[in-house]
Amino acid sequence: MAVFIIMTKEYENEEKVVYKYGPDEKNSGVIEYNKDRGMISQQEPIVSEFYPDEFFFKRAGRRLARMAIKDNGNFVERTTIES
Repeated sequence: MAVFIIMTKEYENEEKVVYKYGPDEKNSGVIEYNKDRGMISQQEPIVSEFYPDEFFFKRAGRRLARMAIKDNGNFVERTTIES
């Protein structure tokens, strides 16, 4: 099964960065990374009978962690996850 996830930055400030994530623009949830605590949390799940939110949330969370740790906090405006 092919996977495609879009992540679009909603906003960023000194404390946190917030992204919309999901398989497309219409089916999306909201994920947040708290820079002070280093914690990722879900703000809104994907609400769809066709897309399991947990699947997309985990992958979006991994990408956020990678940007925070490996990319030294460089939070890009838009990214995709494809596999």
